[in-house]
Amino acid sequence: MERMKALIAQALVAGVVAVGMGLGLVVMGVAMIVGLVITLAVRLAGPQILAEAERRATDLRSEAAHPVNAEAAPI
Repeated sequence: MERMKALIAQALVAGVVAVGMGLGLVVMGVAMIVGLVITLAVRLAGPQILAEAERRATDLRSEAAHPVNAEAAPI
């Protein structure tokens, strides 16, 4: 009886370890897929984002070059 209990306990422990490893691999796979999707999205959208940032920076530089004087502006 003790031998049977030990065998069942070992089988349960082995099952839990196998399931744990399997779930770990699934989680790693999902994380890898999410990372690949994010990488692809950044590569596709990157040039547009940089162009927009450069355009905004140019606009801000031109605004800074021509400061607005609130006292001289007509009301």
